Amino acid sequence: MSKRFGLLTEYQVRVLKLRSKGLSLRRVASILNTSHQNIALTEKRALENVKIAEQTILTYKLVTSPIKLVLSKGMKLIDIPRLIIEEADRVGIKVKADFTLIFKLLRFKAGVCIRVNRIERPILIIVDKNGYVDVYPYHEVQEVFNDIEKI
Repeated sequence: MSKRFGLLTEYQVRVLKLRSKGLSLRRVASILNTSHQNIALTEKRALENVKIAEQTILTYKLVTSPIKLVLSKGMKLIDIPRLIIEEADRVGIKVKADFTLIFKLLRFKAGVCIRVNRIERPILIIVDKNGYVDVYPYHEVQEVFNDIEKI
């Protein structure tokens, strides 16, 4: 039996590793002595497994994190770090992020939701029980968020 790396098989890891180096399907197939169709299928299944893993992690965070804030359109970015820290203080969590890191997370992870210095589209902020902050464009996670809130 081949070794597994979470949801990925050793073969899938090999394919992803070679493809991440920019090699074509045919070149990877030649290296692994198989058809390019097999490589395409293996890559597709591996990426599906990665998506499942990401969904699982998001679900875990939504279920176990004590702080979930949906920030609405029009909110000023300058107000967000204070809001997060106040909410964390309220539930007794020490946030493992300063204002600068929170701004960077907002810009890098939800930049599509920000225009100038205001929120243009809703953003989900999650703070886990250890104080780690994560940021998601709300439109990308809204369905999962709503389904979990119903449970």
